[in-house]
Amino acid sequence: MSLNIKSERTVALVRQLAARTGTNQTAAVEDAVTRRLAELDREETVRADARHAAAEEVLRELGKILTDEDRQLIRRNEVELYDDDGLPR
Repeated sequence: MSLNIKSERTVALVRQLAARTGTNQTAAVEDAVTRRLAELDREETVRADARHAAAEEVLRELGKILTDEDRQLIRRNEVELYDDDGLPR
């Protein structure tokens, strides 16, 4: 396999990273890419956790304002709209 990097700046950065870490250029690129992918995974997890927490908060707030009558109506509509497997009828 090959990777052709046409950016002189990128090549210089890879050489610098390899020299500073005592590895070859391939190992330097692999390490840098692996670290960046791990960083992106962590960021995605943080964003997903934040979305989940926000959704939970909305549901808690909704739960405070729904009456028993509202809840019964929702349950009836769910039964009419979805089958036992949760799929639309």
